[in-house]
Amino acid sequence: MIVLKNVSFSYGGLDVLKKCSLQFESGETHLIIGSTAAGKTTLGLLIAQLLKPDRGRVVFPRGNIKDIRREMGFLFQFPEDLFFNETVYEEIAYGAKRHHIKNIEERVHSAIEMVGLNDDFFMKSPFNLSEGEKRLVALASILVWDPSWIILDEPFSGLDWQARERLVKTIKELKGEVGIILISHHIDDIIEYVNQVILLVEGEIAFASPPDEVDWDMVFESGCDIPYGVKMAKRLRDNGIDVSLEYSIPRLIQALKK
Repeated sequence: MIVLKNVSFSYGGLDVLKKCSLQFESGETHLIIGSTAAGKTTLGLLIAQLLKPDRGRVVFPRGNIKDIRREMGFLFQFPEDLFFNETVYEEIAYGAKRHHIKNIEERVHSAIEMVGLNDDFFMKSPFNLSEGEKRLVALASILVWDPSWIILDEPFSGLDWQARERLVKTIKELKGEVGIILISHHIDDIIEYVNQVILLVEGEIAFASPPDEVDWDMVFESGCDIPYGVKMAKRLRDNGIDVSLEYSIPRLIQALKK
């Protein structure tokens, strides 16, 4: 479990996060949403210990800072910009070497399979892959050292629907195995697999709720997109059909049947 207690952070005197208190359960998938400049990425960096809060605390299970960083994997918004190895194999293996992981070859094979790619990619240049393949290789380079938590900052940005589908499948398969914290505007892609939705508004926590308890009107009013299922339910309501604001089309269909 990761607990944030009244965490605040500022850049150059500008408050970015204000007294944020949150709890992230291990093995669950958490989605952080909010409009541009709401403080989402900063929150992720604080959780990953890549930034330190000005006030408040981020509490982890016992261990020193080196242990904590070993347990955290952070996938930046465009992680492929950080590639520097000549082959996919070397790119994935680098993370394992940095954390002094044993059985590197075995771990690299396992990591690339986890993201839905195969050994045929090993000798390819990571710079010549499709955008979706690059994102998957970047994720494999984190999974290779077997972190307990993965933070993904806008992982679907710039991907076509096929690449997003492959990445969602990987995240779905990881659910329950690691704690996942997603920062994303693409709510529809992932909402069905999320345990908790956190809305940030101007650096403050508006709510942290299970998907079926989310106030989607508040999400919309904050400047965020809302799931397609909620949009459809709103249209049905406008046309006199009383239906709950379900966050996915399958759930909306079930609600209509009732």
